Amino acid sequence: MILEKLEAYYNYFSQRKAGWFILLCTSLLMGLGLIILSSASLSFIKSENYFHKQLLWCALGVPLFFIGCFVDLKFLKKHCLGILAFFVVALVIVLVPGIGKMVNGSRRWIAMGGFNVQVSEFSKIAIILWLAQYLNNSEGNRSDFRIGFFNPLLVVASICGLIFLEPDYGTAMLVGAVTVTLLFLAGTRLWYIGIAIFGGLLAISILIYLNPTRMGRIVAFLDVENNKLAGAYQLWQGMLGFASGGLYGRGLGQGRQQLVYLPEAHTDFIFPIFSEELGSLAAILVLAVYLTFFLTITHSAKKLHSNFAKFLSYGIALTIIYQVIINVGVVTGLLPTKGMGLPFISYGGSNLVLLSFMVGLLLNCFSADQREGARHNSNEEQLRKPTKRELISPYTR
Repeated sequence: MILEKLEAYYNYFSQRKAGWFILLCTSLLMGLGLIILSSASLSFIKSENYFHKQLLWCALGVPLFFIGCFVDLKFLKKHCLGILAFFVVALVIVLVPGIGKMVNGSRRWIAMGGFNVQVSEFSKIAIILWLAQYLNNSEGNRSDFRIGFFNPLLVVASICGLIFLEPDYGTAMLVGAVTVTLLFLAGTRLWYIGIAIFGGLLAISILIYLNPTRMGRIVAFLDVENNKLAGAYQLWQGMLGFASGGLYGRGLGQGRQQLVYLPEAHTDFIFPIFSEELGSLAAILVLAVYLTFFLTITHSAKKLHSNFAKFLSYGIALTIIYQVIINVGVVTGLLPTKGMGLPFISYGGSNLVLLSFMVGLLLNCFSADQREGARHNSNEEQLRKPTKRELISPYTR
């Protein structure tokens, strides 16, 4: 009885109140990120006030959010190939010396008006839009090897190749994982999916083996304690942050790891800082918010009438939750170290602006489907033939 009531409440909020619930989760996560960045900015790098910078990025994300909310989905469906082509060209341009900005050995950014824009971040939504339209158009042929598997995988693999050249292994692997999952959800044959996963893992393994820096990260990951002063230093300090905070945390601004011990404390490793200052219980609650956010989107998306909106919503949800899984897996020592921020919380302008646009698109998909459903019901009501009793007495209606 209790389980049935809980399921009924979940269905109500995920279907009718999904938009408001998604907004609530997004606002909560962004607010927590600003709080932690405010604390970190007071203590570790005085010359860089990441709180104010992140606040500016939040402000820039607001118009992108509204663009996502009100852009015509039919326009996106019609021009998704052109949008993808634009970002492919941008990914080529960012590799050109003198145009692409080199940071920490990677050429991922283009300087625009005082801001560094990470092109590979924005290419995620272009790929998701194109895949959603492709899977929508290929309905009935998704089990075919060429149409349902080879063609979309070839396009995405080519784009991932450009991202690998930056190099940005994390984004490339994230895009690949989202693509394979969307193909699975669309009904692609399982053994085709198996081929894609095996081929992807083999290619990544070879690239890591040929790259001494990344191979060193794997070796350090396999023996953290013996490499805690070398390749696993960042991971070891992150673990100390989790241990130092305990259940209830040391208090805002009282964390020690963010002082000088933990590199990239405001980006990739912000979660250990969060746990150290606010406690493990607060960290678990944040993970619960992410999980609820993901389940709400997927539960509502599967009821959408438009296949394009459905796959677009799935793609956005998967992009966010996979990023959470990778980040949390890295900082807890479950996955090898890889630079990827925690959505809505980590400092990072390109990612935050992109996420704002994605949330707007989600709300757009849900509201457009409700409008379409209401219009469909209205048309059915108008076409419905009146019964004999209604013809005799309209007052009985």
